[in-house]
Amino acid sequence: MSLPEATWKRIMAEIQRHWPSAQAHWSRFLLLNDPDLSNKTESVAQIALSTRQITLNADLIAKHDLFDCIEALLAHEIGHHVRYPGTLVVEARMRMLQKSIIPLEGYSLTNVFQDLMINEYLGKGELQSQMIRIYRAFTSAPAFHAEMRWKRDPAFVFYMALYETLWQLPMATLIGEIEPEFREAFPGYRAEAHILVHNLFMMEPNLYTQFLYFTSVMSRYLKPMIDQQLQQWMACQCGGDGPSPGDWADALTPTDAERQAIERAASAGWFEEDQAERLRKLNELEERIASLPGYGTDNSAEIPEVMAAHYRGLAERYLVKPPLLPRYGEAIVPTTLEEWEHSDPISEIDWLTTLMNRGPQLGVALPFKRMRVAEQEGYDVRLWQPRLEIYLDISGSMPNPIYHLNAMTLAAQILTLATTRAGGSVRVAMYSSEPVLYWSWCRSEIEMSRFLMHYIGGGTDFPFQLLARSCEECSPDNPIRIVISDSDFDQNFEAHPDNRGIFISAAENSAHWILLLHRPDPERVRLYKALGADIISIDEMKDFPRLATRLSQALFPSDKE
Repeated sequence: MSLPEATWKRIMAEIQRHWPSAQAHWSRFLLLNDPDLSNKTESVAQIALSTRQITLNADLIAKHDLFDCIEALLAHEIGHHVRYPGTLVVEARMRMLQKSIIPLEGYSLTNVFQDLMINEYLGKGELQSQMIRIYRAFTSAPAFHAEMRWKRDPAFVFYMALYETLWQLPMATLIGEIEPEFREAFPGYRAEAHILVHNLFMMEPNLYTQFLYFTSVMSRYLKPMIDQQLQQWMACQCGGDGPSPGDWADALTPTDAERQAIERAASAGWFEEDQAERLRKLNELEERIASLPGYGTDNSAEIPEVMAAHYRGLAERYLVKPPLLPRYGEAIVPTTLEEWEHSDPISEIDWLTTLMNRGPQLGVALPFKRMRVAEQEGYDVRLWQPRLEIYLDISGSMPNPIYHLNAMTLAAQILTLATTRAGGSVRVAMYSSEPVLYWSWCRSEIEMSRFLMHYIGGGTDFPFQLLARSCEECSPDNPIRIVISDSDFDQNFEAHPDNRGIFISAAENSAHWILLLHRPDPERVRLYKALGADIISIDEMKDFPRLATRLSQALFPSDKE
């Protein structure tokens, strides 16, 4: 459908006119992009929480004569940004809860639940009549009735009954002419709608409790009446984007509110016993990983990215006080102020002086810069930039870090973050029967955390020849070298007579030659120390992150001044 230019301009004018009042329903102080107008969205309005963007569908507004309902459309979409769900992390948590109960591909209750919460708030006032018009425009569509689309999504029909109850509308105001046939298929739907509306909003403020209760009732209507296949009615679905890997990573750790909601839902008997059991297991990391999108299918490419972000987040908790940024020494002094130009590095901007002299508005456009030069020509000070070389055991005795928490991988992640934040760089050899290398020096925390998600799971064969080449190539600027393994390292050490010499060479040609070993043989510990290595013996696997943190603090001490 191609709209006349006059119609397009009319809709844009209505958007601009109603945008301030739509925001005022929630707050006068919102950081949102101005609404966009398109004809490519599947529903009449969509949100993108990641970009804070609202998009309206011009074709659908014109087709259903919703020009007078634009304020309600805008206010509703703002509600998603402000409160329900507010963030994509909350959305991710709700999707995890849903998948543990009703693992249906291509069907979601999260958006319709959030819509109900928003519309209950907005529908108390003048916008109720606009909302009724919007829903009637789509439930009266020929595709919904004549083509029997509603029979493939009876849950949506029941969902319309919730609004009839909530807003005290006459029966079939929103459901329409299909109400008798729907009542015959689901005789008690009207009473169930009254009970749901009565109970749901008394469960505040725990959004997850409300969602689980809503899902427990809605799931009874997820039964297609024809074709035996659910097909969700998308005309009123306004979710435009989904959680990022970082959002899913944050959601892997359950909140207290989630735990309380799960316990209440399971103990109150809202679900069948097997569903309640799956819900309770969702408090465990492995079950939450299993609820990630694409898990166990060919479409699981995003899971390593999610887990990499999760390990970075865990490492952050151990590195509560990361090393401070390097400071300029006495050999460097600041120069006088100059005008910063667009071709100059951003790092040269003196923001403090800029804001004090020019204020927050003019200063952003015309900042000052201040160079730093040597006080005495030719007087150099050496800048220490640490380099860390990690050898990480990923053999079959270690769990796959993508599907289970691997304490050794987390230890490597902690050491990586500590090194890069001390101004250094890292490279890693992950080994099992063969090594997997990231052998160029890297200063990116994200890039390295992604690489640490690799897993082989075979036998254990420490790459002594790779270590020997590294000692030759890096001299005299020798890196810190750390091995993270278990007692299998002992067998690798004895596997070839040359390995002892390579081990001694590593001790002589490393800034530090350190072995983090899980339950090593005491005799071996004495031998390795005699050959020049520092040994950190770890009795419990769970202690790897803690001791890696202490090691990083010893290697890269924070400035105490």
